[in-house]
Amino acid sequence: MYIHQQVPEPYMDEYFHFHQTANYCSGNYRHWDPSITTPPGLYFLTHILEITLDNLQVLHQTFGQCSLALARFTNVIFILILPFIFVKYLQKLKKVDQQTSILSSICITCHPLIYFFTFLYYTDVGSLFFAMLSLTTHVYHYHFSSALFSLIALTFRQTNIIVVAYEIGLTIIEEFRLHAKQSHILHVYTLRSSDTIEMKEYFLVLWKYARIEIKFIFHLLPSILSKCQYHICVILLFIFYFIKNNYSVTLGHQEHHQMVLHLAQMHYYAIYTAFFVSAHLVTVTNFRRLWRFVRTHPLVFLVLLVLINLSIKYFTHEHLFLLSDNRHYTFYIWSRLFKRYSQFRYIITPIYAVSIVLLYFQIYDRSLLNILLLLVSIVLLTIFQKLLEFRYFILPFILLRLAINDKKSSKLCFELCQAIVFNVLTIYIFCHRTFVWSTHPNEIQRFMY
Repeated sequence: MYIHQQVPEPYMDEYFHFHQTANYCSGNYRHWDPSITTPPGLYFLTHILEITLDNLQVLHQTFGQCSLALARFTNVIFILILPFIFVKYLQKLKKVDQQTSILSSICITCHPLIYFFTFLYYTDVGSLFFAMLSLTTHVYHYHFSSALFSLIALTFRQTNIIVVAYEIGLTIIEEFRLHAKQSHILHVYTLRSSDTIEMKEYFLVLWKYARIEIKFIFHLLPSILSKCQYHICVILLFIFYFIKNNYSVTLGHQEHHQMVLHLAQMHYYAIYTAFFVSAHLVTVTNFRRLWRFVRTHPLVFLVLLVLINLSIKYFTHEHLFLLSDNRHYTFYIWSRLFKRYSQFRYIITPIYAVSIVLLYFQIYDRSLLNILLLLVSIVLLTIFQKLLEFRYFILPFILLRLAINDKKSSKLCFELCQAIVFNVLTIYIFCHRTFVWSTHPNEIQRFMY
């Protein structure tokens, strides 16, 4: 509650979220603030929490009637349960021991962006909570529960529809793997990439057996549809919402949240992710693999550099909000580097490329289908956001982080220490390094992600 003591009033987007919740607490369910872009899942859940605590007769002495402290406490509940969800997910998919899974889950939960927004009344932590609850129940084959949790996740943040599609993809791959022995194509495509000889093997097998085995693969369709029926219903509901919402994903301020093809976001995401998982990337082995990759595949690396440069040149967007609010760290990154030095974005192209290759090395031991599904999901979660805001990287970061081989305790400890340092610094800066605008001399402004 330290942050609440330092910042007892709603700050920035909290103002809109909290006042919408206050209306629900007052029974005014018809009220809707048109400036809010996300559905009301967080507000209803806070209202339910308030009713529950009131019935238990602990509301008034603990938080007070529909207070900001109660609203912020909603996210604290999420963050306390999240590690257990991560543990169950990791134990199922990675088959790691309990100690490693617990340490890894604590590292992920303490990720600076997740930790920081736990103490503010934002939708990010709740969105991640239900997205992970959906993913975890899905890998345990509770398809109905998974679809239900994904539907709740969509009431927090609309981009969670990608999680639904990701789960359908996982089901398809799992079905392929179960029948891999009956198909040359499925056998090769569900092998770990590190077990195959070369990339050309995928194309050779596909070319040789596609016409023979395509009917067999189609025979799996009824089984796949049966397992995915609830998730398909969620996608159909989302399509209905999209059409009724004037073909827009966001609710309010649609003019400021239009979908654009912002390919440069992938590069920002790559650096962001590589930095926060540097404990697993910065090793002698990885840099030897990187050097060997560049030496043996110079054309591939050159093409990657060219593609990055082209995407920067033709698919970089500067959102109006990026340079209109100096309370965000991204304002200073953009204004003092990208905006001031026109060539800066091209100079750091090699860093983008190295980050991408090193991150790829972390998921290389998965099957080709798993790699493609993960990469496509991450791309879809990032490239349509016009605004550069680190909060938008939380879910794609988590998807990749969960796929990384993190069995060494020393690396996990380093990752945790890195997160703790960032958390202490950013919370200290947020609470104590305040400033005021000349246009609003009576309002304290704070630095944040």
